[in-house]
Amino acid sequence: MTRRTVLQGMVLAGAVGLAGGCGGNPDLSTKATGRKPLWKHTFTTADDGYIKPGPTDLFPYSMTASDTTFYASYEGKLYAFDTAGRQLWQSPYGHYDASPMYGRTTPLVMEGTLYTIRNEPGGKGTLQALDPGTGRLRWSFSPGGPLSPPAASGGHVAVSSTAHLHCLDARTGKERWRAGGGPTRFPGAPAIADGVVCAVDAQMFLEGLDAATGRTRWHRSGGPGDTAGLFEAQSSITSDGDTVYLHAPSGLWAVSAHDGELRWSGTAAGGLTRVTPASGLLYVAGSDGVSAIAAGRTSWTVPVPHWAAGGARPLALADGTLAYTTDGRVAGLDTSTGTPRWTATVKDYTGEDVPLSNPAAANHVVCVLAKDQAATDDAGDKDGPVNHIYAFPA
Repeated sequence: MTRRTVLQGMVLAGAVGLAGGCGGNPDLSTKATGRKPLWKHTFTTADDGYIKPGPTDLFPYSMTASDTTFYASYEGKLYAFDTAGRQLWQSPYGHYDASPMYGRTTPLVMEGTLYTIRNEPGGKGTLQALDPGTGRLRWSFSPGGPLSPPAASGGHVAVSSTAHLHCLDARTGKERWRAGGGPTRFPGAPAIADGVVCAVDAQMFLEGLDAATGRTRWHRSGGPGDTAGLFEAQSSITSDGDTVYLHAPSGLWAVSAHDGELRWSGTAAGGLTRVTPASGLLYVAGSDGVSAIAAGRTSWTVPVPHWAAGGARPLALADGTLAYTTDGRVAGLDTSTGTPRWTATVKDYTGEDVPLSNPAAANHVVCVLAKDQAATDDAGDKDGPVNHIYAFPA
């Protein structure tokens, strides 16, 4: 157990009594310092703060956003908030991740649909397509086996189930085709670009399949010749126009989705976080910190303290600011230069850094989920343990 969890277990019962009988004790609440939050939402939590067996959190705290709405996956449920902090709806279709295969996963908003994944104990995986305005389930897909994060484009949805690569109709969820099986497996998450579904197979080859028919268009090794693949199965793949970007611990590749041509590659930005493309630049969270990449060359890199705790969290763009999180820290960088713009720190009542989700950005606001398990709320008006969403001006 960490120092925070031990102390929390010792004082939790007494702290709850203080909060209920005396209006709360601010010494037992979470403290956010630095950039002042615009608003905060308080969640009660069933988590007692003690470390559970297993390599991963079954209910990953994660966020995403559309232009005007934030979506928070919290303890297996999904919540929607407007940018002023008003809760719009609550849904039972949040993330459930009993598989550590894909690291930190987040809900995704793509082409007017909100997607979440439930990878449950025993190996059952379900892709859920939700109405982003109401949180209602439009359809679900459960082919068996844990599922990767999905990709969606042009009316197609692609998702991997370790053994197979599946392509679905985005409107109905009906499977159009599947590829793989037997010795040919697709354990990594796919991307769709230029009408092509791109995915890395178990032999570390990148394959491009026609989104309409499932036929293989091209097969790329990532290295000289065609004898051995170099792309890692757990690479994060991001699409942008007719290009897909593969981000893995060993480097970053840009590949043409049309014919599989390798456009450029680099090693300075190794990591697993999804690449964030914008205005001709790529923003990546890698082993060296946060970087901006232009045509394979690093424009700037900002080292991040304690990056091992935060390098797997996706980045967020808002109003010329690139936001990132590590445990206990939310920060914004200038997208053109990497110059720090602002920082906020979030610590629990013992003074330790609070685990934070990835940031999400919408309408000049950056939000994060804080797994602080405070014994009382900052305002002292809710018994603990409680967790929070913090919203900061971008």
